[in-house]
Amino acid sequence: MKQQPGKLGIREYASIAILMVASKASEDTPAVLYSHVKNAAWIIPLLAGVIFFVPFYLLVKTFSVHQNKTLFELIQNLFGKYIGFFIGMAIFLINSVAISFDSRTYANIIRTYYFTTTPNLIIYAILMLVCAYGAKKGIQHIGSVSYIVIFYVILSFYVALLLSAQDANISAIFPIWGTGIADILKESIPRVTLYADFFILTAILPYVTSFKDFKKSTWIAYFYVIFHLSIAVLVFICLFDVTMTGMGYPFHTAIRYISFGRFLSNIEILFLPIWLMATFIRFSAFLYINAHMFGHLFKIKDFQYLIPSLAAIYLLIGMIPESALDLSVQFKGKVKYFAGPIYAALCILLWATALFKGEFKHAKKKNSM
Repeated sequence: MKQQPGKLGIREYASIAILMVASKASEDTPAVLYSHVKNAAWIIPLLAGVIFFVPFYLLVKTFSVHQNKTLFELIQNLFGKYIGFFIGMAIFLINSVAISFDSRTYANIIRTYYFTTTPNLIIYAILMLVCAYGAKKGIQHIGSVSYIVIFYVILSFYVALLLSAQDANISAIFPIWGTGIADILKESIPRVTLYADFFILTAILPYVTSFKDFKKSTWIAYFYVIFHLSIAVLVFICLFDVTMTGMGYPFHTAIRYISFGRFLSNIEILFLPIWLMATFIRFSAFLYINAHMFGHLFKIKDFQYLIPSLAAIYLLIGMIPESALDLSVQFKGKVKYFAGPIYAALCILLWATALFKGEFKHAKKKNSM
């Protein structure tokens, strides 16, 4: 199929979605999940993915009768100009806080494991500068680069898991239900935030070649990342067992175990460039989408010029937590806990409003004529 110029095809959109969500396996997410349900942490991505699938499917169905609209255009169309504006502003603010604390997490990882003597502010500033540059290039360029590097990112991740898993103990997954089925169910509901990025990505739906391509690429990415996150957490549990409780970033700890003898002991350096590329793509996409949101809310046509300013603001917000522990527990943890359920509820509300207004019936009649 010939791709329209300036549009994202199935491969580009799916690559962006996978890099944005699957990268959570390389940060503190596995350790956070383990701290709540212990050995059953690998079940949470599976169950949370199933739970979020229902409201997100309803959102995609709602978009089927509004195929040329962005997320915010859909919200304003269904809820009205003023209510839609306040809902859109709430989404923008939640996403802004999430970007700030997520990007700070990645700056912490880089300093903790790779550049231990470099001030955190310098690392963080360089990270945001590179991501702002990438975002300024546009979503089409981000999609193209995503498609180029996606194979290497996924391959390097699984090679790292395979090499580090040689010291793993499969018996560490027992008892398989961890702290209990009730705790698993309770923890899975707020953890739908793992897949909240798919909700945010609907803001760039008009940039995809067709609605059919959007649906196909979305579901390819969605079901893949469920598998990806679950497998990653399972391997980390088998590798670290109870020590994951006090561990910040299991993936980066795991690759430090990899060695090919004394001549090639610091092999984690080989994985760093690929991981950094995935990081730059993730936050470049986030910055672009958030600038797009802000531009839509305040009728700013050339929203690309907002990207450097937003990056600077997110840098300042991200520097508020004094330590990695404060960031993970007091700030990032609270935002992540309620963002996903809010987005899931909004998906259902949008679908219910469209159903109540009879938009599905009107679309069906229009298609049958």
